[in-house]
Amino acid sequence: MLGDDEDGELFDLERQASGAEERGPRVTVPSVDNPADSLPDPESVDPEIQRHFVAAVLYANVALFGVSLGPMLIWFRGDWRWGGIATAVGVLAGIRVYQTVRAFERRDSFGDADGSESAEDAGRDIDGVGDADDPTEAERDADDDAAIDAHPDGDASETGGDVRAGED
Repeated sequence: MLGDDEDGELFDLERQASGAEERGPRVTVPSVDNPADSLPDPESVDPEIQRHFVAAVLYANVALFGVSLGPMLIWFRGDWRWGGIATAVGVLAGIRVYQTVRAFERRDSFGDADGSESAEDAGRDIDGVGDADDPTEAERDADDDAAIDAHPDGDASETGGDVRAGED
């Protein structure tokens, strides 16, 4: 009845599918190197860098959630209390993201990853105004003292420094 075959099925789908695979186009799939193989081992990352990164990601997620949920609560539900709290928490978390990134950049610019300062950074003042080639006041005083001590009479009139009182 209605074209049944000997198995009793109306259509032989398996036979039709296998025939289509044989008649279909042939496609060669290129092989590609796995990019994950070239990544460094996660265990080799500096723990301080990892800590800053994880903190920034968590703060960013809280900021995004709060800044998006708060206005929706205010607009759709008219709930100013919870919407305001969510928005404030999101804004504060966004500020914390900024502070975390700035602290990492400041740490990175003043010292290497191992915490040591480079020769260029060693002479820099806290505010970043000083220069590594510019001698500090203590070094200038030590140079003046050495020049005074080097003078045979202890008189600094020729060296341009002050005369030491009480020296023989």
